[in-house]
Amino acid sequence: MDDALSAARAAAEAALGHPVPHALPARGGLPLVAASVAGDPPRARVAWIGAGGDALARIACPPGRPSRWRPVVAAVIEVELPGGVTDRVLVGRAAGEAAAARPVLAGDEPAGTVPVGAEGLVLARLPAEAAVLAVDALDASGEPIGRLARPGVSELRFDGSSLGGRMGATHGMAAGFGGGRWAAGEEDAAFEAGYEPWLPGWTPPGLERGRLRVEPDVAYPAAPPAIVTAWASPEGARMLLRQAPAPLASPDAGGRGARAVDVRGAPGVLRPRGIVTLVWETPERAFGLQLRGVPDAEATALRAARSVVPPPRPSAADR
Repeated sequence: MDDALSAARAAAEAALGHPVPHALPARGGLPLVAASVAGDPPRARVAWIGAGGDALARIACPPGRPSRWRPVVAAVIEVELPGGVTDRVLVGRAAGEAAAARPVLAGDEPAGTVPVGAEGLVLARLPAEAAVLAVDALDASGEPIGRLARPGVSELRFDGSSLGGRMGATHGMAAGFGGGRWAAGEEDAAFEAGYEPWLPGWTPPGLERGRLRVEPDVAYPAAPPAIVTAWASPEGARMLLRQAPAPLASPDAGGRGARAVDVRGAPGVLRPRGIVTLVWETPERAFGLQLRGVPDAEATALRAARSVVPPPRPSAADR
């Protein structure tokens, strides 16, 4: 670690009173920027530290979990500081496979490559007006291993009194159909997605299964797509199941009206208001279940979710 970064971290830790794994030194009239990770689901938190040791601004980014499939999560934060100073910083976290990150900016000005710091933190100062089109994660040799596209990059603005902006696109694990294509069958869906769909062993009586749909992730164009399946009745009842390799880059943080549930030992979040939704993750797979027009929908959602298991693997004799 260079002396400037080491001194920046020490100054930030003295001001904030907690460990600071990564920091940007003060430069060109802009203050020191300190970053750490906290919470479950985890989120990056950032502070701007003035020359006198005061915290000029503190921002918590949306929760995010990078992984091999989705190797970077990121937000662009713009802050207005005392004295009319404006700073704009890319704040991200990268998976263990990534050694560096590279913002992709609109226009001709390159942003350069930024090394990944402790706890996977990424910090980079950005030009005032350049839009971030994507963020690439790079391995130790400098080769790209995955991209976070612009829809998945959160954009936050803090004017000294209020925080606003746009949240990055999430997986929408309990949402309806999105962009993609219909698959001819389970084998076709598995071939295109790169993994075999897990389907419920029990579904509500009277609902018939439709075709499977393969839907790319708008935030991670190189990640495996989701597989979506729907069951419906002539009366308008409907159940929809979405699945993708775990973990989600945008984990379900719960919130108002949600309650934690257990799905065969895996943690889940159930929302019973209006259309009932249930999101849960196993170590291998993330799922979103949606129910509409089904009696006793909460119990039905849990029963259907708990019947979702991996398909049996062929024995050695069957291969």
